[in-house]
Amino acid sequence: MLWLPLRRFECAGCHHRPWEKSETFGARTKWTERLYNRVRQEFLRGCPGKALARRYGLSARTVFRWTFARSRGGRPRQLGRAIGIDAYSRRKGHRSNTLIVDVDTGKPIVTFQGRRADEVVAWFRSRPQEALARVEVVVLEMSKTYFGAIQEVFGDQVQVIDRLHVVQQAVDALDAVLSAVKKQRDTDEAKELKKLRKRWLKSSEQLNVDEIIARYDWQRRFPALRETLAWVQDLRKWFDRKYNKPAREALLTLIERANQSAQEPLQHIAGTLTRWFAPIVRYIRNRYTNGMTEGFNNKIKLIQRMAYGLRNEHKRRKRILAWCGAP
Repeated sequence: MLWLPLRRFECAGCHHRPWEKSETFGARTKWTERLYNRVRQEFLRGCPGKALARRYGLSARTVFRWTFARSRGGRPRQLGRAIGIDAYSRRKGHRSNTLIVDVDTGKPIVTFQGRRADEVVAWFRSRPQEALARVEVVVLEMSKTYFGAIQEVFGDQVQVIDRLHVVQQAVDALDAVLSAVKKQRDTDEAKELKKLRKRWLKSSEQLNVDEIIARYDWQRRFPALRETLAWVQDLRKWFDRKYNKPAREALLTLIERANQSAQEPLQHIAGTLTRWFAPIVRYIRNRYTNGMTEGFNNKIKLIQRMAYGLRNEHKRRKRILAWCGAP
């Protein structure tokens, strides 16, 4: 191996730093992780490959190879122990794709067309049996389509409903009660109640004295609001439990309280928790959330907006996998 020392100089105008030219070896560009990431980032954000090649002293083929080497040509990656599954819209209307993410490593595994149960089952059936045997946890939202597909492929003991969607259902119930209370008040009080909305779910340690007094005053005046807020706070604390059996009993108690309540939103969420009881309780043992998958959904929307739409499905997969982490 021959080491050739070369110096770099920086242009004061454009801040470009070309390498020194050698009469024997010609112009060379040293590979660095910083240069690699910068070329990938600029190319994925829309800079032409030939312009990047001229700017950094590379070939157009090298720019393309560096950018899409991580996408592996759009081929799916290996399944891990814990995976998350969710849908995203590829175009306006009811045209959706399915995204599967490795929750442990934080990298997308595959994205494919469709979100129907038979399409999800067909993709999993195309994987080797030893790859399917590695999967122990599947984190999903409250979707009957995905739940049925995962149940058919992996059985009943792998689905986990994360706390994000359960708490979101509870907050929606609280918002419904707040809307009913605001309709009973005049315009000024309704506006004041709307300003306090962000403080309803905070603990007492996160509020100052005036905010605590205002929240207590509203709860004293409206028993329905007090009952719903107390139930939502107890549900949020339920996810901090560590042991399975006490957690099951506590969740059954919460469901019973919601069923006996006179508030219709609480009765509705009680039915939801009853239907999804077993996957929700599995969260205590397997503390995985679908936040990683939801984050990739937002990134995919950004990629599609930057590209002004991606009609070619193969190019869509390559670009998504290139953007969202190394293999």
